[in-house]
Amino acid sequence: MKNEQRQFQGGMQIARIPQISGLYAWYYKPLLVDTNALTKTLISFLDNQGEIQTQINMRYGVRLISESSLNMFYGSQNQSLAEIFSEAIEYGENFITHFFKSEAVQLFTRPIYIGIAKNLYTRVYQQHYLSLDQMWNDDSRISKYLTLHPDATVQKVMTELDVHHSFALEARVRHIAPRDLMVNIFPTEDIPSEIGNDNEDIQSDTNYRRILEKLLQIMADPICGRR
Repeated sequence: MKNEQRQFQGGMQIARIPQISGLYAWYYKPLLVDTNALTKTLISFLDNQGEIQTQINMRYGVRLISESSLNMFYGSQNQSLAEIFSEAIEYGENFITHFFKSEAVQLFTRPIYIGIAKNLYTRVYQQHYLSLDQMWNDDSRISKYLTLHPDATVQKVMTELDVHHSFALEARVRHIAPRDLMVNIFPTEDIPSEIGNDNEDIQSDTNYRRILEKLLQIMADPICGRR
C-alpha cells in the first residue's frame, strides 16, 4: 500500500479500508470547526477529574473516611483548561481554525484511540464506526440515556447501562459525530496471528494482543486508551 490511502474520514471513505492486518489511530478532526464545540470536546478529553480517598483506622474498629474530587490546574496561576482554551481562542482563533482543518492534526496531537487489528475493515469500520453511528440513533439505549443525562461520564454510562468500554462509547458520550473523526492506518502483514480475532470485549483479548497494545499505549499515550 505504498501509494494507497492511509487516512480516512467519513463513512464512504472508512468503508473502503482494506481487509488486512495493521495498526489504526483515531483523531478528532471536526468537519466544520466551531470554536465553542471544539473547546467543549477538547476539555472533555483532557480535563479528567479524579478522586482521592483517605482512611484513618482508629481504636475499637472506628474508621475516619474522607472522599474528595481532584481538579486539574496548570501553571503558577492555577488556570483551568477552560480558561486556557478561552484565552487561546481569543488570541488565535484563526490559527486554531486553520490547524484543525489541516493535516497537521495527526502530527501534532495525541490520538484519541489506538490499536491493533487482524482485519482493519472489521475493526475500524464495522466495530468502531458503525457502532458509533448506531449509538447516535435516537432509538439507541445510549442516546436515550444521554438525552436525560447529557453530562454523564463514560464510566457512569457503562455502570448504569451495563455496557463494556469501547472507542464508540467514548466518542458518543463526548457527543462526537462520526463525521468528525479521522482514522490513520498502517497496514502490515507482520502482526503475529496469535493476536486472535478482533473483539470489542477486552476480556477476550489474547496475551499477544495485550502486550503489543500495551506497547502502543505507552508510546502514543492515546487520550481514551486502555490504561
